[in-house]
Order: sequence, then structure tokens, then C-alpha cells
Amino acid sequence: MNTIAFQGRRGAYSESAAYNLFGSEIHVRPVDTFEQIYQLVQSGDVQGGVIPIENSTAGSIHDNYDLLLKYHLPITGEVKLQIEHCLMALPGETVESLHEVISHPQALAQCSNFFTQHPQTKRVAFFDTAGSAEEIATKGLQGVGAIASAFAAKHYGLNILIHPLANLPGNNFTRFFAIQKTPKDLDVQLHTKSSLLFIPRQNEAGILHRCLGCFASRNIDLIRIESRPKTGSPWEYVFYLDFAGNLGMPNVQAAMAELESLSSLCLHLGSYPDGEHCSLDFMEHK
Repeated sequence: MNTIAFQGRRGAYSESAAYNLFGSEIHVRPVDTFEQIYQLVQSGDVQGGVIPIENSTAGSIHDNYDLLLKYHLPITGEVKLQIEHCLMALPGETVESLHEVISHPQALAQCSNFFTQHPQTKRVAFFDTAGSAEEIATKGLQGVGAIASAFAAKHYGLNILIHPLANLPGNNFTRFFAIQKTPKDLDVQLHTKSSLLFIPRQNEAGILHRCLGCFASRNIDLIRIESRPKTGSPWEYVFYLDFAGNLGMPNVQAAMAELESLSSLCLHLGSYPDGEHCSLDFMEHK
């Protein structure tokens, strides 16, 4: 049975993403940091990892962009998981009995309307959404609620008091990548995406326009572009691209060849099927 690493505690949204990406018959290994995922995959201690790369409301997860450059591990899959926050607590608790609610700061912010409507309830930042559910369950914290997924509530035996809880329910998605030590064979006829990073060879007027023009001139759809500071080189940047297509396509091969001529580093991070939008309903049987 394959072991898949994710950051967080059991019941995390990343664990749900792991089952969506690698199937239900896996063993999961929660870790404390994103970098531990890369290290475990690179060493072969696990067969894959799941990393969040972008949230539809909070934006990019910059740590993982930087780690993709550091470790050069191929991206082999993608899923867009709907984030469905719930308010949960120990059995017997009610909304009115809670004096504080703990969760990750982003989850607290995404559910701010609840705290406006219940000013007597204090919001307390915690390191992880699922970790907040674990904290309540393992310590038997009375009068304390958590904001996490329904999967986490089920895993830790907590009762769901409000669902959905977010200010804008149904509009919060996180895009996750699957990373593995070696690329997977890919049917080039599938509707695929690719990710790459590049560093322009020199900083000159129009260089980014020329780099992106490698794709525009060949009618390749650029889906996303992200820039990150280049470590050790102030005011220089690494650019990340997601585009439609894969290396089996002649126009993509030509675009990559031209981009390499304009770059001091050009790294193909992976090609993978365009990820589906999924909900936590997938986890009902877990």
C-alpha cells in the first residue's frame, strides 16, 4: 500500500486531497511542515506527497512555490478541493455554550461573520484546522469550538453545530498538487496542463514579454503566472507558469526550446490531467 505524506493533522483538507489524488487505498502520513513532504518523497520513504499551491480566496501558498524550485520533484496530479468549514465541538455543546473558537487564522477570517453575530465568542488562532479539532477531542475542552472540515469532525468524534459556516459558502477552493519522485506516464491526448519555472537570462527591457511570447506565438493558453524572489539575488525573480498542453505536443516543445534560449534556468515541473473540482463528499466512506 502506498504511503502519501501531507502537512497537518488527520482530518485535514490535505488528507482529503490525498485520497482524491491517489485513491482510497493508501496509507497517509501527516507531517508538521511542507518541506518534510518533499524530503520524504525525495528519500523514497513515501510514494507521494500532497501540497496546497493556491486558494481561491487567500491566493498562492508561496512556501510551496519555493520548495518546487529547491527540490525539483515532478508534479503528477492536480485536484481543486472545495473547502467547507464547519463549527464543531464536544457532544453536548451548543453554539451558545461556546466561549471561544480555535482554528487556523485563514479559517477564522473566512468565517468572520459568525464572530460578528456572536461577539461573546472569542476567536483564537491555532496552527491547523484539523489540529484544532484534535486539540478539543484529545483534551476534552469544554466551551471551545473548532472550525474545520466535516471529515475532521467525524474523525475526532465531534458534533457539527453549524454547516456551512464560511462567509461565502461554496466559493472557497484550494488547488493541490500531487508530487512524486518520478514522473508518471501521461496520455498526451488527455486534456492536460503543465507547470514550469524559468529565470530570464538577463534583466532587460521586454525580456518577460519575449519569454511569454514563446507561448502566445504558438497559441498556447497560459493559465497562471506567479513570480517569486530569487534566493540570494536581490531584485531578481523566478517565474512560474501553468499552461494548457504537455511536452508531447510539437508546439509546446518549440515554445520550451525558445524559452530555454532566453533563460538561465528553465525547468519543466510536470504535466498532469487538468484537475477536477471535488467536494468532501468523497470522504464519506473513510
